[in-house]
Amino acid sequence: MEPVTLEAEGLRLVQWEEHHLPDLQRIYDDPLIERFMVMPLPWSRQYRDRFLDLCSRHWRGDNPRWAVVDEAGALVGSVALTHAFSQEVSITYLTAPWARGRGVAQRSIRAAVAFAFDRMRMQRVAWDAIVGNHQSRLAAIRAGFSIEGISRNGVNQRGATRDCWVGGIIPGEVRGAEAPPPDYPILKRQAAFFMAEQPVVETDVPGLLLRRLEEKDVDDLAASCADPETQRWVGGLPNPYEREHAENWVERTRKVWDRGESVLYVLADDADRYCGSVELRLGRTGEAELGYFTAPWARGRGWMTAATKRMCSLGFEELALERIEWRAVVGNEASRRVAEKTGFVVEGVKRQILHGPGERVDCWTGSLLV
Repeated sequence: MEPVTLEAEGLRLVQWEEHHLPDLQRIYDDPLIERFMVMPLPWSRQYRDRFLDLCSRHWRGDNPRWAVVDEAGALVGSVALTHAFSQEVSITYLTAPWARGRGVAQRSIRAAVAFAFDRMRMQRVAWDAIVGNHQSRLAAIRAGFSIEGISRNGVNQRGATRDCWVGGIIPGEVRGAEAPPPDYPILKRQAAFFMAEQPVVETDVPGLLLRRLEEKDVDDLAASCADPETQRWVGGLPNPYEREHAENWVERTRKVWDRGESVLYVLADDADRYCGSVELRLGRTGEAELGYFTAPWARGRGWMTAATKRMCSLGFEELALERIEWRAVVGNEASRRVAEKTGFVVEGVKRQILHGPGERVDCWTGSLLV
């Protein structure tokens, strides 16, 4: 296949040339590229000297490689198609740091996918990205890709195995610039939130902060989860609860953050000691469920109410939530008081909700609306 230039809604996809390489080096030096790209970094002189020849060989093998340039000819990204299976190619793309937020990836994806279907006669274009790369995922969804799941340890990134989101698109599914997904504004807000470092959040109680769960919290977390009252009301906790369970939970919280499934904070007092947990578990777009429990040594101070109020505000303001649900085992008066002080309306009782292995209980349920 000979190199082909594509037009992409104010961008051009062109053959790589020598004058692009200094800017490509700048792209590869960006921390976000290092975080999510699998190629060897730093980009060595040896690889750079071979890059143009390698691109030419890819073209000859029917694996297109494009530099993406703007109307002034400046490099703003790249996109490539690589044969995977019969009538299937996989797509890779990146956006230059100086061009982020301009829709470069979306426009490039649409042009490359159209080329794959119309010129290469492909029946599927596959996509993957390291879990946590919400901007790549968002661009894929915006262009019409369906996210199909997670491939565990699906890629080797410079010696470390990483989980990958995987997805695909077939002919007829490409979304034009005029047809974003119905929930796209919410997805965009959430992608920006989860791409950033988890912030420390202040509450209305002086000295009480919400911060990420850390390894230093393991002993206090284990003690809190082994407490009889916590065991009684919080579903699904191992019994007995051991230190290793807390260690695994710390690791899990980072994974669900990367996947954009949950926002978990710990309550930390003025000595930065763990005093409880509060979590928003995201469900259908615009919705989440609130869960929480207080460490035994921090009960009765009103801290959890301050934490849940702040957490719900974060959900509405930063995650674009429209509805937050709460539930608690019938009889958990402390949890109900917190929910009602936070503003939740108790709507009724759900019968026989799974609480633990082989155990079903009735639960109060309620909601808070934006």
